[in-house]
Amino acid sequence: MPHTLGAMIAGTGSCLPEKRLTNEDLAKLVDTNDEWIMQRVGIRERHIVGPGIATSDLAKEASRKAIENAGLTPKDIDFILVATTTPDTLFPSTACVLQDKIGASHAWGFDLMAACSGFTYGVTTAAQLVASGASRHALVVGADVMSSIIDYTDRTTCVLFGDGAGAVVLEASDDQNVVIIDFENYVDGSGGPALC
Repeated sequence: MPHTLGAMIAGTGSCLPEKRLTNEDLAKLVDTNDEWIMQRVGIRERHIVGPGIATSDLAKEASRKAIENAGLTPKDIDFILVATTTPDTLFPSTACVLQDKIGASHAWGFDLMAACSGFTYGVTTAAQLVASGASRHALVVGADVMSSIIDYTDRTTCVLFGDGAGAVVLEASDDQNVVIIDFENYVDGSGGPALC
């Protein structure tokens, strides 16, 4: 029987824009207030990118930190998965743009669009590639510039989202009992219309 591997998180990184959009700021844009937002979602502020900042820019900073935290270089990365709802473009994929921006010249990759579940699904997908031996060091990034698609006149959704990126590097582990994510294998799309 062939030896199988587990996958573990070897490094993490994140990137948040400096600009913040507070509940008080939102109250100037839409009929809301801090108390209404806090009662419903518990969010006081969101980070928002400046002009011309793309999802791949946030992903680049988070990725560099994760790769460094793992004690690796970009050339050690052989697979990149970017989970995003706001790709730079539909093609090329943001993963390919990121591959070039960080200099991961030996990597292939793709984007995964699964909204809030995207990063979780991305880590699960990459962990399987690492555990199978198809990837030695996988980079998974959850990144979004939600401010580029939010309707700031709709108080039911504009209070929820901000911009940012988080990244992890996954690598093989001989400990097959390592479980990164464990969840039921189904989705419930019935609530989708509430976000549109």
